[in-house]
Amino acid sequence: MLKLSALFGIGGVLSEFIYISDWWNPVTVTGTPVGIEDFLFGFFFSGSAAVCYEICFKTAYEDRQHPLKWPFKFRYIALLICSFFFGSAILFDLDSFTATILAFGTCSFLMLAFRRDLLINALFSSIFAGALAFVFFGIPELLTPGWIKATWSMNYLSGHVVIYVPLEDFIWFLMAGAFIGPLYKFWKNKGPLAIIREQDSFPKLQSQEC
Repeated sequence: MLKLSALFGIGGVLSEFIYISDWWNPVTVTGTPVGIEDFLFGFFFSGSAAVCYEICFKTAYEDRQHPLKWPFKFRYIALLICSFFFGSAILFDLDSFTATILAFGTCSFLMLAFRRDLLINALFSSIFAGALAFVFFGIPELLTPGWIKATWSMNYLSGHVVIYVPLEDFIWFLMAGAFIGPLYKFWKNKGPLAIIREQDSFPKLQSQEC
């Protein structure tokens, strides 16, 4: 899981070179357009979205008995989403929001088409990521009012805000959560294994009967 988080941390840095062109102009510790903050965000956000379902529902995963027909190695998935995102933005000159919709939307659709059992995981991870958006945006905006308007390129965006969160960013969080949440289970071809909560109480009941 740490490897997955690290890869998304690197992806967070690389994607910023697209996002700063028409989405936002962040202030970094290093004073550069792209900084260590982008890696940290990608690392911790992806890690949180990847495990939120398991933690909240006390669910573990094991290898599935029926392997997928196609070998889905992570490098294939990474190549696919990078091709959609960077290709549409650089080669076809699409805005970064549209490139994000194409990348996350297409890859999530293909993943869930092969593994429909991961749909609930994807939906919950999407909602969880949407809640994180309010934390990432709401707290800084309350502490420093006007931070969003001063940092985001509102002339390129819709200008609509959902409880301190720019609409495009809120959609980004939802789609990123839906993609990252089931990704590791899809990649490793794992299925859900319920954790029996009564395991801890069973010895106590047994001792009482004796």
